[in-house]
Amino acid sequence: MTMSPDSEPRPRTQVGKAIAALAIVALLIGVAVAFGPWTRPHAKAPADPGAPTDTSEGAIGRALGHAKDDSLSRWVSDIPGADLSGLDAREQRIFVRFANAERCTCGCGYTLAACRVYDDQCEVSGPRVATLLDSVRAGWILSADGLRDEP
Repeated sequence: MTMSPDSEPRPRTQVGKAIAALAIVALLIGVAVAFGPWTRPHAKAPADPGAPTDTSEGAIGRALGHAKDDSLSRWVSDIPGADLSGLDAREQRIFVRFANAERCTCGCGYTLAACRVYDDQCEVSGPRVATLLDSVRAGWILSADGLRDEP
């Protein structure tokens, strides 16, 4: 059976072209949706009402202000907010060595002890110092071997 040029294949070709055109349009819409967020300017996130408005007063700003006259790792023997009563002399030395060896993770760059001196309201060093003190008090930390000594 021979087909004439005007028989069935022509409608299928037109349907195929229509499907191809729709596929291309769908692809272009998908690409536009996918890359749209990268091409539009981002809106600013709403300000956190609890966040400080002057970032220079943050922990990093205060730390940098103090770094001009002190090293970030200065030794601190009297740690603000740490009640060492009830600890014997050996336990006090262990606590002070750990507090002067461990870095605060608030971003200031200081040790826990130095962060307490420069920022006694730090929400990171306060609880960490309290936990360290409790650990020494409970006898979970028995030695400060390997930590730096008081200069």
